[in-house]
Amino acid sequence: MTIITKPVSEKKGDKLVVPLVRYAVSPSQTNLDEVETGSTLSLQRRAHRVSNLTTCCLLLTALSVVGLGIIGGSFLYDQYIKVQRPSRFTGYAQIPYNKDDMLNDDPSYNMETTDQWLAAEFKSPYFQEEFEIDDDYEKIDVPDFKNGRNGRFIHDFNTNTTGIIDITGNRCFVMPLNRENVLPPKSLFDLIHKMWDGYYNVDTKVVRQTMRVVTPAITDPKTIGSYIGRECDGKPIYKLETYIGGVVKRSADLHDEAKFAQFAGKGITEVDIINLEDITEYERH
Repeated sequence: MTIITKPVSEKKGDKLVVPLVRYAVSPSQTNLDEVETGSTLSLQRRAHRVSNLTTCCLLLTALSVVGLGIIGGSFLYDQYIKVQRPSRFTGYAQIPYNKDDMLNDDPSYNMETTDQWLAAEFKSPYFQEEFEIDDDYEKIDVPDFKNGRNGRFIHDFNTNTTGIIDITGNRCFVMPLNRENVLPPKSLFDLIHKMWDGYYNVDTKVVRQTMRVVTPAITDPKTIGSYIGRECDGKPIYKLETYIGGVVKRSADLHDEAKFAQFAGKGITEVDIINLEDITEYERH
C-alpha cells in the first residue's frame, strides 16, 4: 500500500494569494492567452454621456409635475379649504329702497325735499329680508316692506314654481317661477355676501306684476312641489295667473293689503293681487 503525503515544507494555511490587480489589459489584448499568468483582468466601462435632448425631456417632465401640483392644490383649496356655500344657508340682508319708484308713487312729493320725505315715510332707507337658500330652492321672508303685505316667498327650481305664503290671511298662492327676476340659489348667495361686504350697488328697480286668483283651491299639494307643499300644509292653496285686462271692482283701502313684494336678486318684484277680496268672500262660504 502506497501512502501519498504532502511535502513537509507545505503548510496547511498556505494559499495562493493573487493580487486583485497586477496588470491592466490594453484594448489590443483581445486574446486571454496573451495575458500573463497570474495577472488580474481590469475591466473598464466607458461612461455614457447624457444627451441634450434627454436633459430637456427631464426638465419638461419636472415642470409638468410642478404645474399639475399647483393646479391640483388650487382645486383642493377652492373645494375644501376656501369658504364655500353650505348645503343650506340662512341669513338676512338689508335691501335699499328704490327712491325713484317710491317717490313717483306719490304725486305730491317735491324733489327738493326728497330726503325729508323719505325720512318721514320710510324711517329707514332699507328694508330687511330673511333668506334660506338650498341647492334647489330659496325661501325669502319679507316682514316689513313698505306698502306691502307680510309674506314669504318660496322659489322651487325643481318644479319652476313660486309660492307666496300669505301669513296674515293664512293661505298660499302659487304661480310660475320668473327666472328673469329671481336669481338661482348660488348667484343669490354670492350677491348676499357682496352686500355684507358693503357692496350695495344692486338693482332695486321695482317690477310690478298684476295677478288674479283662480278658484277653486288646489286639492293636491303634490302638484306644487315638496318645498312649497310643506310650507303650505294645512292652508288653502290658490293658483295665480297674470291679469290681462278688464274692469275689476275692489276697495281702494285694500290696495296695499293685496300686494306682496320681494327682492330676489334682480329688482324688487311687487305682486299685486287684484281680486283678493273675492277670495275672502269665497272662503267664508
